[in-house]
Amino acid sequence: MKSLKTVLLGTAAGILATGVAQAADLPVKKAAAVQYVEVCPVYGAGFYKLPGTDICIRHFGSMKFGVGFQNERSAYFAEDHEFSVRSGASNTTGWEYTIRPGWDFRSPTEYGTLRTVVQLRVDQRNGIFENDDPTLTGVMRTSNLLHRGYIEWAGFVIGRTSSQFIYWDQDDVIGAIGASPKTTAMQFTYVANFGGGLKATIGLEDTSAWTVGYTEFVPGVGAGAFTLGPSRAYDVIASLSTEQAWGNAKISGAAHQLVTARNVLPGLGGEDVIETGWGYAGLAGITFNLPMLGAKDQLLLESTYSNGAIAYSGINAGADNNTTSFERVGQFLDGLQRNDVDAYLVTNGNGNNHWDYAKTKVWTVAGQLRHYWAPLWRSNVMASYRDINVPGIASSRGLNTGGLGDATAWDVAANLIWGQSRKTAEIGIEVMYKSVKQDLPAASAVPPNVDKDPSGWGVVAIIQRNW
Repeated sequence: MKSLKTVLLGTAAGILATGVAQAADLPVKKAAAVQYVEVCPVYGAGFYKLPGTDICIRHFGSMKFGVGFQNERSAYFAEDHEFSVRSGASNTTGWEYTIRPGWDFRSPTEYGTLRTVVQLRVDQRNGIFENDDPTLTGVMRTSNLLHRGYIEWAGFVIGRTSSQFIYWDQDDVIGAIGASPKTTAMQFTYVANFGGGLKATIGLEDTSAWTVGYTEFVPGVGAGAFTLGPSRAYDVIASLSTEQAWGNAKISGAAHQLVTARNVLPGLGGEDVIETGWGYAGLAGITFNLPMLGAKDQLLLESTYSNGAIAYSGINAGADNNTTSFERVGQFLDGLQRNDVDAYLVTNGNGNNHWDYAKTKVWTVAGQLRHYWAPLWRSNVMASYRDINVPGIASSRGLNTGGLGDATAWDVAANLIWGQSRKTAEIGIEVMYKSVKQDLPAASAVPPNVDKDPSGWGVVAIIQRNW
């Protein structure tokens, strides 16, 4: 019996050994390699490597939804004056949303980091947030825009991004405060980093989308159709900035070409003429860190001066912010509306086809104080002042023929914001007050139901998510 048990056990062991040996000879199917996301800490938080490449990418952006109320709402009445408004013709509420998804691609090269940034912008708005004619209260405005798209490599920035002239990007401002442009521009810029936080830039920018170089009335220069352009030179922008432990500062300058063409109508005689000139603008800004008040508290101060390049002082086309506008895209106050331009054509006494430019001059000051009450609670108090000085050719003509007088404008706003960027949604409410005082041009009277010196207030609330 013991012998039989030994034989059976030996047979079972032999069969098991044979099966294992045969299994070892069979082909084995390997499991697919697991793809892991590799971070790129050299470029900062949020960057990860695209599998199979040396390109690191970061996805960023924001979505904001806002509602607003304004105490007065106006409408154009072009039969009396192109830039006047009559009260009580439109609503005092509105809403808007804006989505700005973006992507930042970076990779190392022998000439430094090659960076490509793409950011889209999709807006929809209604009521007081509408653009252009505020009488269209039942129409929703939409826009789709490449907000940023540029390549940065070997010190060069080529594409569409923030103008190098700009200093204050109005961070934490829910509405809009005048004093400097707030838009992007196509550019070819060289950036020199000297170390120690010191940086200089110089380049060319195409600002034709947000600058105005002429006025439609050109008295005393003969018959013909006058138009802007064609552009012969892009704006020249230079800046010098520094980042230090105490804060940061920047000075910048712009040279802006004025070009007006006259196409003579058939049968009127004369010849087609193009007149050119130059305007300029300057900016100085400084920000102080205020650790004695709070870890992230700051005070920002900025001033601009422009002569024949008023968009750089945030007037009209600069940042889409009209002098009597609550928002960059609408919310008009009751009263005379201004349409200031860079310069006016005037004859210089050397014949019908010889002109000079009489330029509009603007200076501005603005400030922002940011204070954190708690890690998730902060407030901002902002203010700006603008002084617009028009040449005599504008102030000597009446309202009905396009005349304008000098003007000053105040913007004051304060807000309260809860939340932390990229960690929570941010919820904020802002109260703003705006006032415009303007001189009437010669021999003009204020049209009925129009306020020459309009003022008003508004409230805007938003919820925003950044990523």
